[in-house]
Amino acid sequence: MKRLFISIALISAFIGVYAKGVTFPLVDAARFDTIMDGKKVALYTITNGKVAAQVTNFGGFVVSMFAPDKDGKFANLVTGYESIHQYLRYNMGMVGPALGRYANRIANGHFVIGGNEYNVTKNSGPHTLHGGSKGFDHTVWDVVKATKNKLVLCCVLPDGLDGFPGTLKTTLTYSITKDNGLSISYEAETDKPTVVNLSNHTYFNLNGAGSGDIMDHMLSINAEQITETDRANIPTGKFLPVEGTPYDFRQPVRIGDRTVEMKGGFGFGMMRMEIPEGKVRQYDNNFCLAHKSGDVELVAVLRSPLSGRTMEVWNNHPGLQVYTGARTAIALESQMFPDSPNHPEFPSTEIHPGQIYRHTVIYKFK
Repeated sequence: MKRLFISIALISAFIGVYAKGVTFPLVDAARFDTIMDGKKVALYTITNGKVAAQVTNFGGFVVSMFAPDKDGKFANLVTGYESIHQYLRYNMGMVGPALGRYANRIANGHFVIGGNEYNVTKNSGPHTLHGGSKGFDHTVWDVVKATKNKLVLCCVLPDGLDGFPGTLKTTLTYSITKDNGLSISYEAETDKPTVVNLSNHTYFNLNGAGSGDIMDHMLSINAEQITETDRANIPTGKFLPVEGTPYDFRQPVRIGDRTVEMKGGFGFGMMRMEIPEGKVRQYDNNFCLAHKSGDVELVAVLRSPLSGRTMEVWNNHPGLQVYTGARTAIALESQMFPDSPNHPEFPSTEIHPGQIYRHTVIYKFK
């Protein structure tokens, strides 16, 4: 009888039947049950009965996000894996972890705070990317609270880890809002002056993950400038106006209309080919958002004419990294500017003891 009860519970978890007859084709949570670093790892489902997300406390990965299309059919809208064993082999792939303690890049793994020089782990050529080798994405987070519509996680990164100063305590809250949003909210504090830039790297395809590319998606971004970068994607310190460029998304634009057609896939030929004026190979750029206040505001809209799904991006940070990767999904990463510790002209990412870093991004589905 006990074995039968367990089997029924696992089947129910996989099918995912909720109130009002809504059924979500959830990823099997049993494939994420394990013990790492002496802590329990699991896959948690949060929902309001209309949309649902699944998050694992290993790395804070968003494993799935379900929302209906114009016909009321559900699909997983984010790229991810099917088991914890696949996430253990993650190496900056197209999946959605929490990012910290410094999302995006720090040039040459070096910065100065109060006259003190710091050299942090270089994990992207000569630079540091997404916090070094032991960032949020390789950490087992403690589960503080898990309810039907909210998951609260916590982690403590010790002083000196990957070369960063200060013990950083972070609380990360995933929740499903009443208006069908996935809210990702950070609060962090330190015991020494340090730099903090926390984000999330979820990739979206509003037609459904694995359904093809996102070239048909319409994108708009409330940004009049981007930060100029060199070939290694390190900011030069200059701000470039988007007007008259392929980076102008102030009005909705079909992504494929701004992206050069890819024949035969990526490769050396693709890198050598001449890019027509008004187009790019792909997007991997920080957009400087035109916030009107310091509150959470609507900053971008992604829409698929094919599925009828629309996703609004709301945040309270000045930057949005747009990354189209292999064109099968798009990341819209709310953030501070990359390499801010080395650019006093950028919004500061320093926090000091007694201060609390707060960051919220909401992906609302319609």
